[in-house]
Amino acid sequence: MTPEVIQTSFETVRTHDPDRYLTAMVAPRRARDNLMALYAFNTELARIPRLVSEPALGEFRLQWWRDALERMDGTSTMGAPVADALNKAVAAHDLPRPLLLGMIDARSADLDGGGFADLQALKAYLYKSEGAVFALSSRILGTTNSDIGRTANAAALAFGLVSLICSLPHDVAAGRVMLPLSLLENHNIQVETLLAGNSTANLKSVLSELAGEARSARNEAIHKVAGLEHGVRCAFAPLALVEPYLKVLEHADHRPLQDIADINPLVRFWKLWRAR
Repeated sequence: MTPEVIQTSFETVRTHDPDRYLTAMVAPRRARDNLMALYAFNTELARIPRLVSEPALGEFRLQWWRDALERMDGTSTMGAPVADALNKAVAAHDLPRPLLLGMIDARSADLDGGGFADLQALKAYLYKSEGAVFALSSRILGTTNSDIGRTANAAALAFGLVSLICSLPHDVAAGRVMLPLSLLENHNIQVETLLAGNSTANLKSVLSELAGEARSARNEAIHKVAGLEHGVRCAFAPLALVEPYLKVLEHADHRPLQDIADINPLVRFWKLWRAR
């Protein structure tokens, strides 16, 4: 990879996904560039809904990534630094293209902003998006565990649900509600109420239910990670941030539709450093 391609990947992740940026920075140096390429790819996909004014334009960008993925052979230039970096990572670690394609396809759900039918639909989305990131990160770090997908999916549910709750203010401001619609209906919450920026006690009940799912998945994931090769566990370092984020989100003064939940940068680094 050229220095320019590497630097672009690093900057993309550092700016838009500090959790994964630091995860890569505490990883073994041999894997750092390719981890950063994968995380930059994930970041580019996640940002598409915020960069386009119409779902059709978002689908056009997703299709560009599908076409680029088909052309990746380890040597060709894709015409974009992040795609070029991913191209090298795919070739270096024989990353499974179905997982990468699933990451692209999953992001179609982000474009209309209409949420998910139920919790199962949300889980399926997280498995294809966040789960693939954990599984591919493990592959870059050299896993030989054939059951890595189960560990990756548990981690995806824990980290993905927390990320979803943290993103509520951004999503609502953009006219999107990415929560399970069946949960909202069960708690008598109208999507229009949330889009108007009006929080209710019932919303906190919904978020508390999702937080419980996140904690349960985190415990399961940590149990599974303990059985992985030592050098691969770094891929799952973001699990160390689940509880700190939940504590911020569950603080009595936190306003879920207005306040951006964040962790002290030093705490974030220390948690990831220890978890690696």
